[in-house]
Amino acid sequence: MADQSGSAGGAAGTQAPGAYPGGVPGYGAQPPNGYGYPGGAPLPSGKATASMVLGILGLVLIPIILPITALCLGISARRMADRGEGGGRGQAVAGIVMGGVGIAFAVLGIIMATVQGISAM
Repeated sequence: MADQSGSAGGAAGTQAPGAYPGGVPGYGAQPPNGYGYPGGAPLPSGKATASMVLGILGLVLIPIILPITALCLGISARRMADRGEGGGRGQAVAGIVMGGVGIAFAVLGIIMATVQGISAM
């Protein structure tokens, strides 16, 4: 005679030990292994973070000194990340890019100021 209960266990009302009817695990269930970064990825280094922050501030506040510092710190932090000595490669690259853009803006501003000064004479 065929089982008409629709359950895989055969008899009506049977279920796996430690499980509830809705599929919610009971007290016997184990939590998943591992939390946080998979494989223990390194956290961003201070140089990478400083490079990114100085790159942002260099675009807004001091357009000559901060972008140069951001560029130097970013290159150093990216090399450290490539060697596996720290994380934050993305932040380092962001600092390099913003430092380069800040230096370009500073050079462009100096050239424009020079041209305007010469044409005013």
